[in-house]
Amino acid sequence: MLSTLQSSGLVALWIATFLYTATVQRDAVKRALLFAVALKATEITLYRPRVQEPLYDLFNGHLVFVGVHLVSVLAAAAVLYLLVTAADFRRLWWIPAAGSLVAAATMIAIYATAGPSTPTVSVPPEPLPLSYWWVLSVFHSLAHLLAVACCWRVAASRKIDVWPVRLSLVLMGLALLLSCTPWLLTFEWLWTGDTAWLDPIEYIDAVTGWCLAFSVAPLIAVAVRRGLTQRRTVRLLAPLWRELTALVPDLVFDARPTPGRTQYALYRRVVEIRDAMIQLRNYVSPQALRLAVDYVAERAVPVEQVEAAVTACWLAAAKDAKERGADAHAQPADLAGPGGSDVGTESQHLMQISELYFSALADGYRQRLPAAEASW
Repeated sequence: MLSTLQSSGLVALWIATFLYTATVQRDAVKRALLFAVALKATEITLYRPRVQEPLYDLFNGHLVFVGVHLVSVLAAAAVLYLLVTAADFRRLWWIPAAGSLVAAATMIAIYATAGPSTPTVSVPPEPLPLSYWWVLSVFHSLAHLLAVACCWRVAASRKIDVWPVRLSLVLMGLALLLSCTPWLLTFEWLWTGDTAWLDPIEYIDAVTGWCLAFSVAPLIAVAVRRGLTQRRTVRLLAPLWRELTALVPDLVFDARPTPGRTQYALYRRVVEIRDAMIQLRNYVSPQALRLAVDYVAERAVPVEQVEAAVTACWLAAAKDAKERGADAHAQPADLAGPGGSDVGTESQHLMQISELYFSALADGYRQRLPAAEASW
């Protein structure tokens, strides 16, 4: 039962780490969370006996024993440093750095002075002063408690206005707090000398892995949802993109597919459609534009769709004129419209135009277009 819980927790933690790696963007807080989870995953992995066995076979036992504990010290310091930076306490970066150096140097000095026997994966070095464990436990606990405070401070600040990031920070704080528990039990062992205090540590480490995995789950879920939404948007914009870029093919950046880069594909599709609209608007006559405005007004189109409906109509007129070989002319009206403030808003606006362009409303406009063009 314990082995299954440990293995499943560790596997879940590494899966979450790799999934989260694929979703991280240029965000300092999200990057800090990623590295914190990756460091904790590495630390927990190194404490597994099955992982240590080949290390003891390949390297000197003293190096492996002390090295694993030094990795724990460096991981705790790095997690604290990352979260201190994310919490805008950059001036305090030296605290985790100096603390880890002092703790590591002290542990190495104590171990070298004691001169214990060569340890193995199942036999600890003897004799090893309790001061060695005191330094490791105190530093690890203090570093993680400070990291918990930073996590919750950032989560409660106005800097974070996205609830998945806030939730992940809260869960990360809980996971780091839970990871302090084994060291608190170590304190009891050091005080009392009763090794029974160490028995629950393996269970706590297993649960900690699951907690750390769950701490990034909200961000992974949001990133997956965003990716699916972007992929759907690219697919829905494809008919309008093909229709317009067939008229102005020189505006297409690169015909080669870009697998695995949905955000870039969406950005490129939006830009190419916008550029095509800017080029095609020069083929819209004043009569066709006037007809589009009047026609949409006659059809009692909802207010929020009026601009998209007029755009769909004049795009139909531009396509007809371009295919007839009409000459382009200066267009005084800003027919491309203001667009959206970001790619998401812009793509929603273009999807609305696409839907109306291929609708009965645009078909009715096309039927009335020849009479309007004849008067130009």
